[in-house]
Parts: sequence; C-alpha cells; structure tokens
Amino acid sequence: MEIIAIYPPYIYSIQYDDVEENEFDRLFQQWNDMGHVTQFFDTYQEFLKSPIWQNISEPEDAARQVLQEAADLEDLFDELYDNTVNGEAKDFDSHFHYLEGKYKYELERPPMKSYGTDRPSLLRIYAIKMDTNTYLITGGGIKLAEKIQDSPDLKKHVLNNIDRVREFLKANGIMDSDDMENN
Repeated sequence: MEIIAIYPPYIYSIQYDDVEENEFDRLFQQWNDMGHVTQFFDTYQEFLKSPIWQNISEPEDAARQVLQEAADLEDLFDELYDNTVNGEAKDFDSHFHYLEGKYKYELERPPMKSYGTDRPSLLRIYAIKMDTNTYLITGGGIKLAEKIQDSPDLKKHVLNNIDRVREFLKANGIMDSDDMENN
C-alpha cells in the first residue's frame, strides 16, 4: 500500500498493492468510461426503480448522469483546492462529511465521505481525515441504495478498505499530514 499525492498537501490517495492506479484516479477513470458505467447500470438496473432515483429511468440516463457528475466533481475538487490554498470558505473541510454507522464515534482518523454534485448524487468518494482540510482517499463508487451495505458497488469493499487503510496508517505511525508527506 502506498500514499500518492493528488492535491498536496491536502488530498492524497491510497494505491493498493494489487491495483495499478491510486483510488482517486481509478474512480474518475471508471466514472468517465461510458461503456463501463452503462454496463454497471445494465447489471443493477433494478436499483433505479427506487423512489430516490425517480428522475432516472433507464441505464443510459444513469450513465450520462455519472459522466456529468464525475466531470463536475473533478472541477469541484480543482475549485476546492484553489479555495483551500487561498484560505477561502468553500474548502475541502466544507465538502467532506462524517461517515456515520460503525464509525459514528471515531475521533482519530475519522472516515469521511464526499458526494457528487447532483442531488441525489450517484457518486461517493470515501476518505480518512488526517488533518484540517487534509484527506486520504480510500475508495468510492456508485451508490445505488440508502446504505453502503445495500449498494452492490460499495458493499464489497468500502468498509473493508477504510479498515485496511486505518490499520496501515497505525502500523506505519502515520498520524497526520506531516507523516504522509514523509512517507
């Protein structure tokens, strides 16, 4: 496992040993691949019947929304980076939200989530907060259900990856952003 700088010194991403790309780049590459996203929604189109997705009826519509959300989210990360560098209010801390559930009371290296730009959003990025405005991306995906455990793309890896990364950080004495820079 390796920590890769994305928007240093604020956003970093994990690159897992068994994957060629870091999670940030991997997610955006998948979300910008119309074939991959359409196939995903063809496989899980029954989830689009949920009342939360009332404006999306066909897999192709959902795929187009993901591509648009991904482009908008990339632009938003650029904007958040500029704002954070310049000390402006709409920064990374205003974008990421605490991940509830099993991590509700975690104070040390708390797991966080980022939504895509649409409401409701199909996209999620999960991270660990390392410091003020400093996050380590652990993964993400397309969220189709109310809970991670009910969403087919996320239930297989999100919580497991968060736990793996938190253990990696602990085992390597990485407590904050300074430690990430020196890793």
